Amino acid sequence: MNRRDFGKTMLLAGAAALLSPSVLLAAAEGPTLKAIRERGTLRIGVFAGTEPYYHKNLATGEWEGFCVAMGQDFAQYIGVKLEPVETTWGNAVIDLQSNKIDMMFGLSDNPERAKVVDFSKALMDNTFTLVARKDLTVTTWEEMNRPEMRVAVDLGSTQDNFARKTLPNCTLVALKSADETILALQSGRADAIIQVALLAVVTTKNLAQVSKLIIPEPQSSQPTTIGVRRDPNGEFRDFVDTWLAERRKEGKVSNWIVDSLALVGVDKSTLPANLTF
Repeated sequence: MNRRDFGKTMLLAGAAALLSPSVLLAAAEGPTLKAIRERGTLRIGVFAGTEPYYHKNLATGEWEGFCVAMGQDFAQYIGVKLEPVETTWGNAVIDLQSNKIDMMFGLSDNPERAKVVDFSKALMDNTFTLVARKDLTVTTWEEMNRPEMRVAVDLGSTQDNFARKTLPNCTLVALKSADETILALQSGRADAIIQVALLAVVTTKNLAQVSKLIIPEPQSSQPTTIGVRRDPNGEFRDFVDTWLAERRKEGKVSNWIVDSLALVGVDKSTLPANLTF
């Protein structure tokens, strides 16, 4: 480097040093966060029938649940209002990619999704379980991997992907929504529903007369993350990860989850001993 280039480098370094921390942070935030701030709202995906992730209070029209609580906190963190946008697990990635929403809490990472959107670090590790008819006595996934076993899943969900990979020989009852899988179990069209644990404890409570919770062996789980719009260099993902690390350290993430179970009438003390999140 000659003297002239060295002088330019030092001049630029000096100018950077004079910038305030907020200006430097803004430069690193990326286009997604910039657009959210300019709009004044954070758009998160929500949909009914997925308690305790998301719950719509029919009396007030307000959205509740632990993912909504996280969305509200992040919106406050960046100084904007929360804007819930209805979607589904199957459509969430498309909605992120098409700029309909900015974040989807409770979304699971996989290689295909990761081609078009970014994912945060794990919120929690969610175990795959069965909400099964009362008389079903299976204890392993292999026992479910038979044509006579009718297994219901909601299309495009993590459960759907898990079933196609783990139970290729079962009779898969793939339906549009989680509510439809519950109806399939109640009507006898399905022997069991595959749900991640946080959903399954709620479904089993609501269907206590006709169903039971089974945690088949070997236990299998899926990290639950936050899907976010992709920035050129992952700026929004990195910003979200910084916020998430702070909230984890403060114990707020686990508190949001526990509080959400109370919202749907599930006492933490009633959970199976071998069930962890």
